[in-house]
Amino acid sequence: MPLDPYFRDMYLARRRDMIAEARGVVTGFLAAAAARLAPWRRGASRRALVESPSRTVGTTAAGTAVAGAEASRAPAGSGPKPPLSPEEKAKRKTPGWKRRNAKKWDTKLYGRVGLTPPDVDMTDATVDVRGYPAVRVRVYRPLGSGNERLPAVLAFFGGSFQLGGVDYTSVDATFRMRTADANVVHVAVDYALAPEHRYPTQIEQGHAALDWLFRSSDELGIDAERIGINGTSSGGNIAAAVTLLNRDRANHPLRLQILEVPVTDLTGRSIDLTPIREMRIPVILARRELVQVANAYLGDRSRARQPYASPLRASSHAGLPPAVILTSEYDALRKDGEAYAVALRSSGVEASAVRYAGATHEAAMYTKVVPLARRWHADVVTALRTLHG
Repeated sequence: MPLDPYFRDMYLARRRDMIAEARGVVTGFLAAAAARLAPWRRGASRRALVESPSRTVGTTAAGTAVAGAEASRAPAGSGPKPPLSPEEKAKRKTPGWKRRNAKKWDTKLYGRVGLTPPDVDMTDATVDVRGYPAVRVRVYRPLGSGNERLPAVLAFFGGSFQLGGVDYTSVDATFRMRTADANVVHVAVDYALAPEHRYPTQIEQGHAALDWLFRSSDELGIDAERIGINGTSSGGNIAAAVTLLNRDRANHPLRLQILEVPVTDLTGRSIDLTPIREMRIPVILARRELVQVANAYLGDRSRARQPYASPLRASSHAGLPPAVILTSEYDALRKDGEAYAVALRSSGVEASAVRYAGATHEAAMYTKVVPLARRWHADVVTALRTLHG
């Protein structure tokens, strides 16, 4: 199925921007090269006046035509942007700068494409993690629930293991909407980010948060017999890994796992580049991005074979809770999610996998402007409501 019209138009606009950016880079490179060659060309031109007048005329005419074309495209009063200083270039490569920039963009984007979230009760807590940094969790509770003991879900945001957080506008809004519409408490884990904190820090923090959730269920007004787990993209990887770790260590009675566009195999063997080719995105760029994500999170790529890094590679998935897995048609991770559903079923675990036609990896956040995003939200809410049963 073709891309959803909104995503198609957005993608075409981005392609135009990318082409313009690439043209600007090439133009700047050629201009710089011409400036470096100018002294040599002047000397060569003087020699050419003696050796071959026709060659000199031809070169001059060509140079004038190019200069005129460039001038006609440039707006009045504009000029080349000053190059970034070495200090500015170095700053823009730091994780802190990238995260501040991503957070600002997230707020701006969600204001255009996301629905206004409802009010809910929120409290933050800090959970100690043995051998690793403590982790903040944010508890979202429906307004007016009083002393009612509600189901809960431990939730992990996405962001390539390097970006995101519970304070991001889109992340916070998603948890608010799901909390109110499903009448389920959300406990969002603000896990540490790579590359400063690498695997298995995030897994250990997630497991500690799950332990804390069960220990604190009475205090939080949560029914410990009705707890699930949820994660999106890289957060889906962490949620699946924490579910495995829970089975192997504490075996708390998880009732459900909801994994959205999850990455379940960091070796890259489940990557599906077909949608990348269909969108005419250079495959080499997509591969480079996927490798960079794994390197940032794992440090040592050989660790990708470990089951808690790549849950799909676990020797057995028996004893895990039922799973609802959601994937997008135009997403290189679509087979990651679907292969995980197959692995779960092969181990006797109830699992469903739904692929949203025409959807991109981040489709679920576009609830204001794309109908399939609202359907995505409704489907997650429906799955969450099964915890009330």
